[in-house]
Amino acid sequence: MRKQKLKWIVPCAAALFTIGASMTSFAAQGWTEENNTWVYYDNNGDQTTETWRKSGDNWFYLDSDGQMAISTLIEDNDNYYYVNSAGAMVTNEWREITSDETDDEDGQDTYWYYFGSNGKAYKAGNSGRTSFKSVKTADGKVNDYAFDTEGRMLFGWVNEDASRVTGDDAWKEGTYYLGAANSGVKASGEWKLIEVVDDDNNKDNFDGTYWFYFGNNGKKMKDTSKTINGKKYRFNEYGAAESEWYEKASAATASNPNQYYNLPEQSWLAKGWFKTVPSETVDQEANENGDEYWFYANNSGDLVTNQIKSINGLRYAFNEKGEMLAGLYKLTFDSNRNITSYDEIETEDEFPGVDDEAFVYYFGNSPKEGAMATGKTTIDLDGEKYTYNFRKSGSNKGAGYNGINDDSIYIQGRLLKADRDEKYKVVEFNGKEYLVGISGKLAKNKSNVKDGDEKYYKTNSDGTIKESSYEKIK
Repeated sequence: MRKQKLKWIVPCAAALFTIGASMTSFAAQGWTEENNTWVYYDNNGDQTTETWRKSGDNWFYLDSDGQMAISTLIEDNDNYYYVNSAGAMVTNEWREITSDETDDEDGQDTYWYYFGSNGKAYKAGNSGRTSFKSVKTADGKVNDYAFDTEGRMLFGWVNEDASRVTGDDAWKEGTYYLGAANSGVKASGEWKLIEVVDDDNNKDNFDGTYWFYFGNNGKKMKDTSKTINGKKYRFNEYGAAESEWYEKASAATASNPNQYYNLPEQSWLAKGWFKTVPSETVDQEANENGDEYWFYANNSGDLVTNQIKSINGLRYAFNEKGEMLAGLYKLTFDSNRNITSYDEIETEDEFPGVDDEAFVYYFGNSPKEGAMATGKTTIDLDGEKYTYNFRKSGSNKGAGYNGINDDSIYIQGRLLKADRDEKYKVVEFNGKEYLVGISGKLAKNKSNVKDGDEKYYKTNSDGTIKESSYEKIK
């Protein structure tokens, strides 16, 4: 969408007439010049008043005093005409005319009129409904204009009964938008960025304008959704394009009714990834703190929630608010693999046990932020580094191994291993004691291996401890 620049209506140049050349003075009938003005006598020799008389190709109007009118608007039989400075009726021409109302309700000093081929000003029809006339302007373009019952070109917000809507709520009540007082062009099949007064909008990015879209009939879209140039937009009950968060009407069973319509300069319904601060209805705490989250919306604009979803070959997790999870998490699922709980693990005290019903997943920064990790990875928690191993396939892909796998012991994905200065470490698992080295591998069939405390160990073929002593084992 781009801001539309208003163009001045350039009136056609008025033809100038020399009365002396176009009229012939007669002694008793016809045109004659008296007291520096022209008058007309009929066949009876009476001076004609409040009527039109022709001379050459032009018509001239005699006012109530019988004098030829010049440079003025003429009302005749509920029609409006204009005569130029030579007194000739204007045809096929725009004219900007000074208002004769001392207290004009619009505060306008002048109004634009268009006079057709018969000299009559275009005006609203008898139906009382707003109608439009197509007029070619001086630049050759054909535009649609509307006029009131007195022939004045309408502008700004206009309702359906051929009258202007003014005041702070004009943008709410108006149906058509016809530009500024020097434009009058009907907006149709296009976007318009229009200044409004909306004291109820407290958003930080509200700059006193809203985007509106006008259909081919010139009426603004309101209280509806519409796809325009392949993008979907939502318009509120006043016609303003929704931006940012919108809570759609939804069935009680819907997981999340919230949709996102991008920032005001775009306003189209978000599909795919977007990052923003949640609304109060999505996450009140995050909204108050100004915390940004990644969200993902499907092709209908609905947020992905309560699931691990594969997107472009990578997997991501989303909570019930639609916020993407990032970090090390304990997750539980229902029978349909919907996430029923999620708890972030941030310290060693929060490590789950081997019998914990939750599964541990890691959503890190490689190859993209929030992507689910598989295989071995090093995770920094509270300043300490831990080795994790996550399943690479299967229904629990991404979940941490829990038990003995590949000659190593894992507790919910976390590898149990000896520190470098320990050399070997005794690990109790499933009621047995195992000996593991600094790599985490089980020390199988070892004899007299010594840990950092100078203690000796002898192990079985499965890595369990057969014997230990501070003396060498015979």
